[in-house]
Amino acid sequence: MKLTRRQETFVHRLLDLYRELNGPIHYSALAERIGVSPFTAYDMLRLLEEKGLVTSQYRLDSDKPVVGRSEVVFLPTERAHQLFIELAGDADQGNWENIKTQIMEKIRGGGFNDHVLAEEILARVPPDVPDVLRYCIEVMTIVILRLGKGTGRRVLAEHLPQIIEWKGTVTRSGLMLLGGFTLGLLANESNSDVEWNKLFLEHIRRYQSLVMDMEPRLCRRLGDSMKDVFAPIFKA
Repeated sequence: MKLTRRQETFVHRLLDLYRELNGPIHYSALAERIGVSPFTAYDMLRLLEEKGLVTSQYRLDSDKPVVGRSEVVFLPTERAHQLFIELAGDADQGNWENIKTQIMEKIRGGGFNDHVLAEEILARVPPDVPDVLRYCIEVMTIVILRLGKGTGRRVLAEHLPQIIEWKGTVTRSGLMLLGGFTLGLLANESNSDVEWNKLFLEHIRRYQSLVMDMEPRLCRRLGDSMKDVFAPIFKA
């Protein structure tokens, strides 16, 4: 598996955080450490939870202005610890850098048994582009990954060429429409995760605000990037 520089950095930071972790972690803390948006971090954790590698729990947050308000936090499971041991293999357990190198080589070489999970997590790592573009790409990458292969994906594939002028130059209005259209599609998907839905709505709104204020040059560049992000739906 070929990794980009940002993906390699992401894996290193994730491993360092795993080593340091001695209690539950909030997705915002994960986002800060691994260099992604809070929405992306939360989506990654929910994906890992679906795979049985982390478990979520609610705790009261004393820093919140509303007394008694709870927040969701995550903890690695025993399965995650076993996976780490398998990936570390025969690396010197007293040398953390050697362990990270061994794990990185296994990921590159396809030694990670659940290659689909590895690809889905790494696909959520944004490219090395200006912050405003990276944010927009992150949001839309999660859209395409979460649509899976169901009805929403087919509807998007049918209408996408008209929404963002697939064979021409993508316009600002097309990018704005894309945000609203994907919001509607995911709203029809069965997702009982209230926190995820709340975050997604907030980030779609921010996406549209950023597109509205974006310089024409960046807008064109984002349009080209969106074609890359959504290209997989035509291969399903």
